[in-house]
Amino acid sequence: MTITEYFLLSLLYFWASSTSLSLGVGYYTVYRPVLSGLLAGIAVGDPFTGMVSGGVVNIIYIDFVSTGGSFKGDQCLTAIIAALISVMLKLSPLEAAAAAYPFGFLGILIWKYRLNINSLFVKAYESKHENGKKPSISLYDGVYPQLTLYVMSTAVILSAVSSMFLLKSVLVSFRGALFIAGLFLVYMSVCNVLVKIGGKRGILLFAASFMLTLETDPDSNILFGVFMMITFVIANKDLYFNRIDSSKDGIIGKKDLVYSWFIWMNYSHSCYSYDRLQGMAFAHSMKNIFRKLYGNTEAAHDAIHRHSEFFNTEPNMGTPIHGYIISMEEQHVQDNDTAGIMFMKKGMMGIAAGLGDSYTQVVLTPLYLSMSIMLCMDGSFYIALIPMLMLTFTILTLSYNGFMKGYYDGKESLIERIDIVKKSRLKIYFPYIFAGILGVSVGKLLMHDSVMKDLTIHAAVGIISIVLAALKKRRSLKFQ
Repeated sequence: MTITEYFLLSLLYFWASSTSLSLGVGYYTVYRPVLSGLLAGIAVGDPFTGMVSGGVVNIIYIDFVSTGGSFKGDQCLTAIIAALISVMLKLSPLEAAAAAYPFGFLGILIWKYRLNINSLFVKAYESKHENGKKPSISLYDGVYPQLTLYVMSTAVILSAVSSMFLLKSVLVSFRGALFIAGLFLVYMSVCNVLVKIGGKRGILLFAASFMLTLETDPDSNILFGVFMMITFVIANKDLYFNRIDSSKDGIIGKKDLVYSWFIWMNYSHSCYSYDRLQGMAFAHSMKNIFRKLYGNTEAAHDAIHRHSEFFNTEPNMGTPIHGYIISMEEQHVQDNDTAGIMFMKKGMMGIAAGLGDSYTQVVLTPLYLSMSIMLCMDGSFYIALIPMLMLTFTILTLSYNGFMKGYYDGKESLIERIDIVKKSRLKIYFPYIFAGILGVSVGKLLMHDSVMKDLTIHAAVGIISIVLAALKKRRSLKFQ
């Protein structure tokens, strides 16, 4: 590999791991294997092989949900290494995914160290504030954590790729074992997610779409159109396109709100730490607001610091909190009644956190990703990018609309948003739509020449996966 290729891969891994420079949607798009595999493939000269390898990894991580900073593996790093193995070592996407899977655990260690290192920036910020030095929240929430993340990302890529080349002969020699391991990871992931969210109807829909795909090999482009029509019909438009009465007169203008939202979306997890989580990011997003309310005074610095306390919510569903807190700060700029503001902020964040993750991470992201995987497995690589763009638009609209409604409509906007999500038809019917798309995706994968080998192996691995998933489900029910 060339220095340029290493540099591009380090930039890719940094970009995917950071919320900066992506308006927060990088976590839902660039970080996901089907897209990071494509981009890694572009870096080494074979984008489509990289995308298919990433698609396989994406199936393995299809039930990925990160809450409170915890996750079971770094799917982006796994996809990058899988793409490199498939392109450079000429292993099949399934074999490459199995070989790259252990690298995902390296990403967990980096994430934990990152949370600890970010805590050092928080302590440095606190120390300077206590000493009256007026520290810049932009440096301690933005610049320093992001530079550190880039250095860490570069070190991880160098060590991971170097390890891959050191193991080159071993990986090539054990292709048969890797094939079985990859097949097991795919089947096990599918069984787990169906047992978790599909229920009996979901499992039946998966089985039906899976068998029909193997039998008839339907055109994924047509299926994509059908699934998108269904999604559009049952989607809750009010969640994204509610009319906002922006006639409110105040110190804070529309441009101030947009800039505050822009900072939040780019830096919501920039200085994510064990002791504050998103606290520094919330304070960062309020910087221009307090400068507008108080000017460059001691009061502005104190207000920014006040909002650097612990905060954590779903960054897109929870944006009405930010808008409402800004309106409260604007209202109380004269009487300095901050106790009620901080109490309201803490009370609202928990409400939005759990429900937000259950919608953006459990429904929206898997739904659009599964469509992208289905198209990728059928060779429609360019069209496979459309669901990712639609997911980007959906997340940004959801976030922006909530931020503005929080400011103009108050706390009721969050209550309204939660009520819409609870009654969402998309959320109700998601398991069945998702099961059907996943059945097509797995069927398309198995139709690849490199995958459809000995049916006996498929049957054996499939039965073992079903039994293990059933035992896991039974064990979880026993302890509930």
